[in-house]
Amino acid sequence: MWSDAKWIWIDGEYGENTWVNFRKTFMINTVPEKAPAHIAADTKYWLWINGEPAVFEGGLKRGPSRHGTYYDEIDIARWLRKGENTVAALVWYFGKSGFSHLSSEKGGFLFEAEAGGTVLSSNASWRAKKNPAYVAADENDCPPNFRLPEPNVYYDAAKAAEAWHLPGFDAGEWGYADVMGRPDEGVWGKLTERCIPMFRDYGLREYLNSSGYESFTPDRDTILEMCLPYNAQITPYLKVAAPEGKKICVRSSRFEAESEAVKSVMGVYYTREGIQEYESFGWLNGERISYCIPAGVTILSLKYRETGYDTDFTGSFECDDSFLNSLWQKSLRTLYITMRDSFMDCPDRERAQWWGDVNVEMQMMMYCLDGKARLLYKKGVDAMAQWEEESGHMLTVVPTGTDEFELPFQNLAGIWGFWHYYEYTGDIEIPRRAYEMSKRYIFSFDLDSDGLVIHRKGSWDWADWGENADIAPMENAWYYMALTACRSIASLLGSFSDIPLYDHRLAGIRTSYDVRFWKERYYYDRTANGRPDDRANALAVLSGLAGTEKYESLREVILSRENASPYMEKYVLDALCQMGYVSDALKRIKKRYRQMVEAPCTTLWEYWAMGGTTNHAWSGGPLVTMSKYVAGIRPLDTAYSTFEIKPEMCGLTLIKCTVPSNCGEIRLELERTASRIHMNVTIPKNATAFVYLPLINNALPKDMGFRFSFCGNYAMYVLKEGTYSLES
Repeated sequence: MWSDAKWIWIDGEYGENTWVNFRKTFMINTVPEKAPAHIAADTKYWLWINGEPAVFEGGLKRGPSRHGTYYDEIDIARWLRKGENTVAALVWYFGKSGFSHLSSEKGGFLFEAEAGGTVLSSNASWRAKKNPAYVAADENDCPPNFRLPEPNVYYDAAKAAEAWHLPGFDAGEWGYADVMGRPDEGVWGKLTERCIPMFRDYGLREYLNSSGYESFTPDRDTILEMCLPYNAQITPYLKVAAPEGKKICVRSSRFEAESEAVKSVMGVYYTREGIQEYESFGWLNGERISYCIPAGVTILSLKYRETGYDTDFTGSFECDDSFLNSLWQKSLRTLYITMRDSFMDCPDRERAQWWGDVNVEMQMMMYCLDGKARLLYKKGVDAMAQWEEESGHMLTVVPTGTDEFELPFQNLAGIWGFWHYYEYTGDIEIPRRAYEMSKRYIFSFDLDSDGLVIHRKGSWDWADWGENADIAPMENAWYYMALTACRSIASLLGSFSDIPLYDHRLAGIRTSYDVRFWKERYYYDRTANGRPDDRANALAVLSGLAGTEKYESLREVILSRENASPYMEKYVLDALCQMGYVSDALKRIKKRYRQMVEAPCTTLWEYWAMGGTTNHAWSGGPLVTMSKYVAGIRPLDTAYSTFEIKPEMCGLTLIKCTVPSNCGEIRLELERTASRIHMNVTIPKNATAFVYLPLINNALPKDMGFRFSFCGNYAMYVLKEGTYSLES
């Protein structure tokens, strides 16, 4: 690989929002079965082979390390033909950094493919031209907010050479590419193979209301709101008849509602004379996309292309409560729209990988997405470890080309999450990759004479967006959870000499936590309103610092407080369920999420009121609550080798749930009538399930030929691979 490839560009064309065309014609004698191509760019590229689209948005935002760049591997054999072939690439150089991208400060393109004995490498023989149709921004338009590295896209069709990527195009007037350096040299740094799939392209589709605007010609400037079936990542398309020089703006319908400080990206198209079509390659998101159509422009077609992370929705949850069904689906949709180059907090304002968000997203994906989703989490962990190695401390957001953030509460939650991920998947690579970084971070915290954490503010003092946070008990609980995770990882990896160090710190917190914070019926240190905090008491439960004898009183205080934002609400719900109060968790969900569920949105908001963004996956914790605790499907041993199905019906009469696991899909169907409860379960290969059948008035279950034992209000069966029907 990279036997003779060079980074190429047009020297000096390093301005923000630069687009460059590349072409190369080459000969092959036979078409091979496989033709692997390795391709890298700063920043994104689109590839055509013999005029056919081969890659729609290749490349990943930079930042596998502080100096590195990702490359793609694509099999291009299906587009090749015997004889002459043409490769064409359009490369978009962002030209600036952001919260999700570290710019190299120079555009670049790197290509090498092996096809039937012919090696095609990027070098000075490639033709190159700055694409003249991509023009400078209108100074009267608001640019995207500073967190986003992506610029707005401006395209002037009157300046376009639309056939430049097709075979037979005469590029004789173009110049030759400038060689900028060899792979792993220069500003692009070490090359790291893309470890996530290429983005999924769902193809061009009509908006829900496209037909209503065919042949529409406004007599004045008109904004058309085009409806998507759900909040999606899309590139907008148009086909119009127009005079030259008309300006068409395309953006998410929420664009106008946002202040300049949080504006997202948009696309702008300047028409040429006649019938024309155009697709803006800078992706937008929303449930409605607005097209500002000038007077005198006739719409022939408005469409969109949905693209996104390549994963399947393999998990599901359904019950006889439409509220819960809607919330589960909105949680899933919010999770999916916050996945692309990385897990992100939101797809519009930042597109950044905040690790507190990622930790929630990771837990959600275990119950709804296939194994390809896990690669996105792995990519994030790899990047965190690479950035930590040079910075000396653990960052909360990577990659980043602007400020560097350390939010200790999010980092500690993330360390706990490294072990949680392993428990669900059995993938040792995550704890192995994260261990040294996590250990160094854990031991960078100072403790007081009682063994409790001396408060660490980090970049700013943040525990959650909700008010009245009780910082000290929360911080010590998160630290205890991270310590416990590190100890487990050390044992897994055979780092036994580290275990006494963890044990010493764990013992100090266990000894002093209740002495310092327990106030007869709840945990408390200090809050702005002088009252105990739901989050602090929930974390005491989840960490194991609160004994079971305290559960009843902790239930009361948790249910009487609503300080948590949607981010920390997930952990409050987990604590209620872990204590056995699943019905209370559902009641709390219905109260706190009512506005989000009833709103005509397909995704969940950052805050309880519609503030912040309208698509923040950290709000999707109830998805886990429903699958893990209502359906009751959760692992007991690593990677579901042993698991349980212990549903809590909570007044429901129907529960259907599918959970993806390493062993295969786990399925539950549970139905209750006035006189019986019927349960169907599917247990995958190489797994043992403890299946709990709810009983009616503790009566014996119907004899289905399987042995059972009584366990509270359940009949418990130990079952191996197969599909079973049980009835009480």
